[in-house]
Amino acid sequence: METIRLFAAPHKALRKTMADFMVMIGQTNFDNMRAVAKLKKAGREMFFLLSSHAETEDRIILKALEQKVPGAADHDKNDHVKIERLQRSLEIHLNLLSTSVRTDEAHDFYLEFARFYSLYLEHIDEEETLTQRLIWEHFSKEEQLGIRASIVAKMDTETYAVWLKHMIPAQNEAENRMMLGAIRNNMPADRFHALMERMGESMPEDDFLTLGIQLSALAIQD
Repeated sequence: METIRLFAAPHKALRKTMADFMVMIGQTNFDNMRAVAKLKKAGREMFFLLSSHAETEDRIILKALEQKVPGAADHDKNDHVKIERLQRSLEIHLNLLSTSVRTDEAHDFYLEFARFYSLYLEHIDEEETLTQRLIWEHFSKEEQLGIRASIVAKMDTETYAVWLKHMIPAQNEAENRMMLGAIRNNMPADRFHALMERMGESMPEDDFLTLGIQLSALAIQD
């Protein structure tokens, strides 16, 4: 039962993505227009994932938990409200960054994001321990698998491709083989091929090569 971890894969992706973004802020030369544009692009994709994840949790996971244990989802949902407010402030700040920003302003953004990152790490740690334990206690294996299937079914190909772009390099090989095998076996063939094509367009070359190797390994196992 406890091998089903609903939060593990997305949280691994978010931890890596946010860590990479924090390093990128510290390294960015704000006198360089391309460097600032690269930072903004990475930040917008990261914030997209954060919003996607919170919406999925509220609409599917926490909704299901609340139906089983009234009040059990309140803490996480309240955290989401606070996090969204801080995230919106960061998004506004990110959009205002330009080559005219002063050194002190750039560092202020770095510190602002660092505080947000610290808060977010605490939040997802609680979800993976306290909230996950409640799910194990109150949901059967079949119900947990059903929740996971609902999440995938309601995610469009573009969004799923962005998630996998960040999940795959954040996970170990065994986790990726298990995840990719489940996707391939449960997704209609045309959608799976469309997903792989989209990932080929968006993933870094080395990560996509790793994906191809892992998919080849799955084919050999079959």
